[in-house]
Amino acid sequence: MTKWFLILLSVGLVACGNDSAIRNMDDYELAQRYGECLDRKPTAPGKAQACENLRKECKRRKEELGSFVCRSY
Repeated sequence: MTKWFLILLSVGLVACGNDSAIRNMDDYELAQRYGECLDRKPTAPGKAQACENLRKECKRRKEELGSFVCRSY
């Protein structure tokens, strides 16, 4: 029971993580890290959520700034 609680807590903390760290990431680093997500396709909940956050930041930059720095495949 404790193990599952810790896993859920960890995922929750990642999901509520500090968006400013991703927003402050330069385009090159964002593209590199998201590219790794596309290549590795992580299944661990924390890693998958981190990749989802990177994807959302790529999308935000495309919509708000007009520059899509991340690959889409």
